[in-house]
Amino acid sequence: MDVSVEQRYSEQTSGRSDMKLSEIQKFFVGQTIFVTGGTGFLGKLVIEKLLRDCNDLKKIYILVRTKKGKRESERFQEIFNAQCFSPLKEKYPNFLEKVALINGDLTKPDIGLSEESKQIITTEVTTIFHVAATVRFDEHLRLAAYINVRSVKDLLRMAKTMPQLKAIVHVSTAYSHCTRNEIKEEFYPPPITAENLLNVVDSLDDETITKITPILLKEWPNGYVFTKAVAESVIEDEGKDLPIGIVRPAIVTSSVKEPTMPAEPTYNAELVPVDFVINTAIAASWHVAKKKSEEGKSTVNIFNYVLSSWLILTWGKFFEICSTMKDAYPVSQAVWHFCFKLRPNPIMHELAIFFLHTIPAYIIDLVLICIGRKAIAVKGYKKVRKFLDVIAYFAKRNWDFGSQNTKNLLASMTPEDREIFGFEMGNEGLETYMANAMLGGRTYLLQDPPSTIPAARKKVFRLKIAHYILCTFLLYLLLKTLLFVFSFVYNL
Repeated sequence: MDVSVEQRYSEQTSGRSDMKLSEIQKFFVGQTIFVTGGTGFLGKLVIEKLLRDCNDLKKIYILVRTKKGKRESERFQEIFNAQCFSPLKEKYPNFLEKVALINGDLTKPDIGLSEESKQIITTEVTTIFHVAATVRFDEHLRLAAYINVRSVKDLLRMAKTMPQLKAIVHVSTAYSHCTRNEIKEEFYPPPITAENLLNVVDSLDDETITKITPILLKEWPNGYVFTKAVAESVIEDEGKDLPIGIVRPAIVTSSVKEPTMPAEPTYNAELVPVDFVINTAIAASWHVAKKKSEEGKSTVNIFNYVLSSWLILTWGKFFEICSTMKDAYPVSQAVWHFCFKLRPNPIMHELAIFFLHTIPAYIIDLVLICIGRKAIAVKGYKKVRKFLDVIAYFAKRNWDFGSQNTKNLLASMTPEDREIFGFEMGNEGLETYMANAMLGGRTYLLQDPPSTIPAARKKVFRLKIAHYILCTFLLYLLLKTLLFVFSFVYNL
């Protein structure tokens, strides 16, 4: 690290008493953090939280992919122009002095780091937040294996050479072993060893891998949870002597906008707010480092973070609340009226998809083509359908999650830390929880600030009228068609 940065750090922290800091904040004083996935949704929020509430840290290194023709200043803008950094910019205008970008690529061996970058990380970094992952459920298995599995092996190998390492936090998923009915905070056998999986994807061509992927996945519903299960086995085998916390969040919420869904109304909706997931990860890093310091040895700790450990929210109740709140927090980018309906019956679900998605999409595209614009609706609704098909697996099943480690983690925190880094749900009630999720989603994920709500309400009201006009027209056509068919059959 250059002398000027060291001097700035000393100036910022000199004369500052740690008496005002909480235990977790004290832990991060002077630390150098390495974050993977810092350009993604979770990663950005980890960085923002650390810089805002643990500003006495020394440095944050963010792994980013090299982009041709992009200067470092432009890469900074891509990351830090996001709406979620607005409070940080107001509180600490010079926060970028504590941030540095490290070029790398999770699809490459050693996560694409140069020898110089490896040297920086191994000699300076004290805590690692491995947030990066490919969350595309239909990702090609080779790419998913490299990003979600091999990157973990590479990081652990590098971590063993880091003399100042205090903690590693690996963000997994509560559904990494979704083939089991009961998921405790412990390791389970993987569907395949990491060595065998990587040998397969290294030795076969893309087409062959695609053909054998269903055979490899077995009962796992998609490549994401499959590779996450394998990644956890890597940590079990190769991370035994490292201070590691595995955080397993359920479905991370930020916005609610899908029109129809094949879910079981009485099953639990395991939805968790993103800020609480971030707090859990930060608290986990403090906890595993503290255990290492107190016990003199490193262990792996697993933390399941699911909603049902704190309160029960069924899919039926979830959609009921969404229906009452959708007009309060509409999004200005809406292109049609939102309908929150649960249809566990597959036939009724397919009919709803056809009448509420497919037909309107073709009508919209026809109108767009007629006015000289590009057709986008059919393509968009195909993406919605794909998402619904993927999420249906998790919405039509119930799991029994264990979360004692997570609750013990919360209990070990001071009142001050619970205020800053708390993650207990249920104190404010379901309605408040959902309202915060919807408002946060439109603000930070969709980049739709609260100031646009009045105009958005007017827009969605017009879309609502158009929706019911279209539904009436489609019903009229259906009745006319049925009448014609019956009349034709009757006159035979």
